Amino acid sequence: MALAFSGALVAGAESQDTEDRLPGDVLAAMQRDLGLNAEQANRRAVQQEAADRLDDVLKARLGAAFGGAWFDGASGKLVVGVTDAGRADAVTAAGAQSRVVKHSENDLEAVKAELDALAGGRGDAQRKAAPGRADKAAVEGLTSWSVDPVTNTVTVTALKGAKGLATLAKYGDAVRVETTATEPQTTAFLDGGDDLNYPNGGCSAGFNMRNTTTGVRYVLTAGHCGAAGSVVRGQGNVVIGSVQAAFFPTYDDGLVRVTNTGAWTQGPWVDVNPPNGGIVVVSGYSDSPVGTAICKSGRTTKLTCGTITAKRQTVTYTGGLTVYDLTRHNACVEPGDSGGSNYRNAGTRTAEGVTSGAQLYNVGGRARCGQVVGVANVSWYYPAALSVPYYQGAYGATLW
Repeated sequence: MALAFSGALVAGAESQDTEDRLPGDVLAAMQRDLGLNAEQANRRAVQQEAADRLDDVLKARLGAAFGGAWFDGASGKLVVGVTDAGRADAVTAAGAQSRVVKHSENDLEAVKAELDALAGGRGDAQRKAAPGRADKAAVEGLTSWSVDPVTNTVTVTALKGAKGLATLAKYGDAVRVETTATEPQTTAFLDGGDDLNYPNGGCSAGFNMRNTTTGVRYVLTAGHCGAAGSVVRGQGNVVIGSVQAAFFPTYDDGLVRVTNTGAWTQGPWVDVNPPNGGIVVVSGYSDSPVGTAICKSGRTTKLTCGTITAKRQTVTYTGGLTVYDLTRHNACVEPGDSGGSNYRNAGTRTAEGVTSGAQLYNVGGRARCGQVVGVANVSWYYPAALSVPYYQGAYGATLW
């Protein structure tokens, strides 16, 4: 039996990938969720890969004048904010669009860091260090915040009448506030189904990993799905293995060690229709800019697509559980999708992260994503760019 969940599939199955064309299932999802036809979706995949590379180059080149960057789907180009108008021509010459902005990314990150400290501090993702002491009263009712390059602000989402709004006054126009009526929720523990089944409920698998020296195999998923030592089962209630490590809150990733290797076969695969649909091949990981189109796979909503709307966002889930460095996007995510794979469609399909949570709405006793009630989806994943280096250092585990 093979790992037939999002993140792994039947050994020897033929990939639907080609070097420059997107698989049919992915194209259908991008057309449904993003309104892109096949030609537009394939063109965007190429444009996004180029923009992702250029983002790293220009951030380093501009230094303190860098005001953030994002991918503009309409033009197919990276847009880069600069605080020094004299640097705009250099951005244009590199192939991006320039926009003169007031605040540097460094200055906005400093504002975010102060808010993070009030929430307890973001710890250290490379060491999984514990956060500091929180001043929760100062950020009470503030459900999330992150640097938004498009508006050149730290954008804070707050419950109506939140006491923490008073904390923001001193930041002036460096902060922008959005209001919400509901708190974010993690998206685990949906009864029934297949994929990753824990003693307390179910999640989805993210990406296969392995130690090429020892041969030990793993699955990367969300940390909130189950504690270290928990036994994890898959389709047919067949044992997969147990949780090697899990981190939540502050972080939200975990590693399942696959011990029942005779029953499960792994590879660089993501199921586009869990648990037994078509597959795509994912190679390496990326940390793409705002505006990039991504798709996610999960046991509940299957394959859905959207765009990245915020990076390094601090989110406080129900129960006052704060997670740092999340990537926000607008693909539909619902309970059971937690831990599932989020990936960038480009010339090389790359891992972006594992599903953490979403803004959910009660519809007939079931938690549903925003589009079901006519509002924008708000979902989050924990970045592979933080998870993979940590687990490589701790366990020698790398993506397939």
